[in-house]
Amino acid sequence: MQFVFFGLLVASETVPDQAITHNLGVAIKAGTYGPDGMIDRMGGTSDTFTECIVAATGLGHPGENVFVRAAYMPRLGSCTGGAKPLLETASGKPMPAGMVSSYSKYWAGYTVVTRPVIALFGLTGMRIVAGAMLLFSAILAVVVLGRRTGMWPAAGLLLPLGLATNLMSTPSTSFSQAFSISVMFFGVALTAWGASKSPKWGIFAVGLSAALFCYVDLLTTPAIPWAFCTVVAAGITFARRRALRPTLIAGVAAAAVWIIGFAGTWVSRWIFSAMFLGVRTTYKVIVGNIEFRTGGSHSGVSHALFAPTRANWVYWTTHVATARFVMIAAGIVIVVALFMIWRRHGLRTVAAWPLLSLSAIVVVVWFEVLNNHSQIHAFFVYRGYPAMLGVLLFAALTLWRLPIAGQVDPASTPEIASGLAPSDKGALEVAKTPSEALDNV
Repeated sequence: MQFVFFGLLVASETVPDQAITHNLGVAIKAGTYGPDGMIDRMGGTSDTFTECIVAATGLGHPGENVFVRAAYMPRLGSCTGGAKPLLETASGKPMPAGMVSSYSKYWAGYTVVTRPVIALFGLTGMRIVAGAMLLFSAILAVVVLGRRTGMWPAAGLLLPLGLATNLMSTPSTSFSQAFSISVMFFGVALTAWGASKSPKWGIFAVGLSAALFCYVDLLTTPAIPWAFCTVVAAGITFARRRALRPTLIAGVAAAAVWIIGFAGTWVSRWIFSAMFLGVRTTYKVIVGNIEFRTGGSHSGVSHALFAPTRANWVYWTTHVATARFVMIAAGIVIVVALFMIWRRHGLRTVAAWPLLSLSAIVVVVWFEVLNNHSQIHAFFVYRGYPAMLGVLLFAALTLWRLPIAGQVDPASTPEIASGLAPSDKGALEVAKTPSEALDNV
C-alpha cells in the first residue's frame, strides 16, 4: 500500500505545472486566493494559510524527474509569500530562485486530487470538489454506520462536529481541512463495514483508515479519527456480542492499530524521502519537526501540564456560539439514554457506556503530547472537544437502541438484531421455530 501511495504521488507530478499556475494566477487576480488568516464568519479563523500552501504543493523544480519531485514534494509559501512567484510563473517567467521549499515530511497525498482538479477547474472548482467530498463522505459514514448501529447513533457521532464547529465553512475557506475531514468520515464508514464482518476485517479497516488519513492530512486533527474508529469498532462489537470483555479487547485493539497504522505510514514516507534526498537530510528535518511540535518554544505556548487542553477548551467555548448549547443538549440526551438503557437492559449494559466512552480519552492524550501544535493551532484543533462529545453520544445512543434480549427489532440489521456475526446467520436459517433459533444463539 505504501508503494501505491508513492506511485500516486509520482502520477500527480505528471500534471503540467503550467495549467495549475495559470488557474492559480487567475484566482489571485480575482481576489479568491487567500488572504492568510481570513475570518470564516462562523466564529473562528479559517485555515487559508494552509489552503494556499496545499493549492500550490507540487509546483517547482520542473527539470527534475517525477520520482525526485514526488520525494521532495516542492511547496511555495502561503498566500502572502506564494502569490508573487505564482503570478510570475503564470506569466511565463521561471520560478524565482529560493521560493521553493520541501514538504517531504508529509505525504501530501491530497496532490493526487488537487493538482488535476486545479489544472482543469481552477481554485473555485477545487473548493466545490472539496465540498462535495465532505457532503458525500458524511452521508456515507451515517448510512454505513447507521445500518449497523442505527441512524441516531451514527448521526450522534458526527452532529456535534457539524453543529459546534466551523466545519461547514471549510470548503469555501479552507478546502484542505474539508479534504482531511472527508477522509476522516470515510474512515468511519470503512471501520463500521469491517468491524461488522469480523474482528480481522475490523483490524484491517481501522489500519487502512489510519493510513489513508495520514496520506492526505497535514497533522490537523488526527485524534478525531483515532477516537471515532476506536468507538465504532468497540460499539459494533458490543452490539453483536453483548459482552464487556470482547468490547474492551476490540476497543484497545482498534486504538492500538489506528495509531500504529498512522505512524507506520508516516515513517514509510520518510523512508521514501531518504531514498531520494539522503538519510542525513531527512533525519534532520524529521527530528527538528518532532521536537518543535511536541515541546518547542513559541509565542503564547505554555508547557504546563494540561495547558493545551485548557487552551483548546477556552477557544471552543469563546469562539463557537453554539458550543455550550450543544454540550448541554448532548448531556441531556445522554442522561435520558442512560436511564432508558437501565430500564430496558439493566446495569450491565449501562456499564458498557463508560467502557465505550474511554475512546474519547485519546483526544486529550493528543492535546498533551503535541503540546506546541495543539496550542498554536487551537483554531482548528479545538474540534477535538465536540468530537469527544460525539463519542459519548454515539456510545449512549447505540446502547439505547439495542433490542431487548429475546426480542428482534425489525428496524435492526439481521446481524445486530440477532446478536450474531454474519457467519453465524446459518444457525437461524436452519432453525424451524423461534425457540430453536434462540437455542442456537
